[in-house]
Amino acid sequence: MSNPTIKTEGKLQASGTSVSGFSTTNVFANRSVSDKGYTFEGTDIKGARLVFFTRTLDIKEGRSLEIKSSYEEGTVYAAYVDEHGKVYEGKSGKINFEVFDGAAGKAQIFSKLVMSNDSETKQVEARGEFSGIQENNKKVLDEARVFKLK
Repeated sequence: MSNPTIKTEGKLQASGTSVSGFSTTNVFANRSVSDKGYTFEGTDIKGARLVFFTRTLDIKEGRSLEIKSSYEEGTVYAAYVDEHGKVYEGKSGKINFEVFDGAAGKAQIFSKLVMSNDSETKQVEARGEFSGIQENNKKVLDEARVFKLK
């Protein structure tokens, strides 16, 4: 089931990603029926991207989920891709759904997490507001249940 008429509006901001931080109103939220999870993401004007993918559809307002890089049902995958294409994955931390109403298509998230790549670790705080959650069957996980970060 896909609804192309829904447009996600809102903002996503983070500190600790870079010297200037991350801030954008170019956001996207999607409920993936086939992969049983929600994607919340944003891309800034420099092309940097911040992504959260819940490995569950069971999201409730006030609920926190653990951030893990390896697949585990009920956890969240997080990634930051800087403007040069360098990828930092969430290794630990939590994401809290301060507001979540799937029927109304609204979510507010707050996350404190540790992100790293092979050579660098970042302490990141992110806050996002999303209105208009799309829904489709597009696969975002590969056969090994790893998020496909395009």
